[in-house]
Amino acid sequence: MTAAPDPTSTDGATPGPIRRTRRKLGRWHRRVADPDNLRGRLDKQRARLDQQAKQIAELKATVAALGKRLRPVELASSHRELEHGRAAIQVGVCEERLGRIEERLRGELFVGDAAEHAEARRLVDAVRHEHEQVRIRMQVIGQYEERLRRLEDAVVKMYEGDVRHPF
Repeated sequence: MTAAPDPTSTDGATPGPIRRTRRKLGRWHRRVADPDNLRGRLDKQRARLDQQAKQIAELKATVAALGKRLRPVELASSHRELEHGRAAIQVGVCEERLGRIEERLRGELFVGDAAEHAEARRLVDAVRHEHEQVRIRMQVIGQYEERLRRLEDAVVKMYEGDVRHPF
């Protein structure tokens, strides 16, 4: 006597009758119980939300790290602005003083002996020398500001288009 073939086996190209029935029942159950495949869509949405939550957490960490790195730059920038403002005021005061002195020197002739003329000439030379030093300092400050501007531009270009670094 030969043994009856197993109804769940697939010795040929077609599955056994039990397997076919189970497949039909599964298809019917999915069609009747979940016609729009809501469970599958819900699982996919959950997976996407989990992935997005991980990405958001990474982005928050990156933004926090950038904030820590940017803090010294902000402090230096505000300090630079304060120093520049102070220097601009000092230069303005010097310019005003020199302007008044130059007006007085142009408009009047001073009478005095050679010692007074030498003293006046020495004072004018000292004022001009101080004025030149102030101009040189302002030029150095201008060059420093230009270097900072180029550095800031380089940082912006480096992170341009990177959604993790919104500059």
